[in-house]
Amino acid sequence: MPKPYYILLFIPMLTACFNSELEFEDQFEPVVEAYLYVDKNVENIKLSTMISFGTDSSGGHMITDANISLERELSAWNLVHNDSVPGTYYLEESPSFAPGDTLKLIVGLADEVLLATTVVPGNPPPVSLSSGSIYIPKVDNPRDFQGLEMPDPVELTWDNPEAKYYFLSIQNIESNPISIKPDLPDGHPGGGGFAFEIVTQPTNSNYHLIEPMMLKYYGTHRIVMTSVNDEYVNLYSSLNQDSRELNEPYSNITNGLGIFTAFNSDTLYLEVIPVY
Repeated sequence: MPKPYYILLFIPMLTACFNSELEFEDQFEPVVEAYLYVDKNVENIKLSTMISFGTDSSGGHMITDANISLERELSAWNLVHNDSVPGTYYLEESPSFAPGDTLKLIVGLADEVLLATTVVPGNPPPVSLSSGSIYIPKVDNPRDFQGLEMPDPVELTWDNPEAKYYFLSIQNIESNPISIKPDLPDGHPGGGGFAFEIVTQPTNSNYHLIEPMMLKYYGTHRIVMTSVNDEYVNLYSSLNQDSRELNEPYSNITNGLGIFTAFNSDTLYLEVIPVY
């Protein structure tokens, strides 16, 4: 019998959708979504049942009664269920993690135990900006904007001799940002509370270009460079497969489905300045 397929929806912003007329026998497996960040609290660890495609099946139920623990060598911590967000677990403690730490996630259910391990990736390399600021003319008429001459892109570069994988998040962090384009509202909040955000796909390159036309608002932009493990790259690749394929999304959970991985980030800033 072919294995049923499941869907993961998450952070940093990936969505997988499968369209098929095939019918599968009802089967429910737990799905783990666990992302750990260096220097951040462990929270928002999600546990649910898979979404089945059987004609009479149901899925996506939150699991609220699991016993979840996190281990690192001789240390262990028990996660607590967040009753206000069913299916979400967090740590009351605030352990710190370092590059190279091997972490183990143990999820105890009524009739089975789920296991997963990950290694905290190394620190991202220093990133150089071709310029710490970019000047974009401010116009009020949409017709004038169409013929506007934009400045050169800002180039981000870093050393990557081992072709390791990273992704970039670019966020406007102004509380009331001013729109670059005349037809966009000033101060318009975006997803995640940010007026503007770009998240790149994992890349093993050593540079990235920020094109001025990609930006929507003036002000301070926070650029977060994040180191990722192979399991995250594999998950991203599997979720972006050709829609005609029916391969399961990548999973590193033993006795279950989903992802357990760690991120390590560094931050720099870019100023987008209006020219009147």
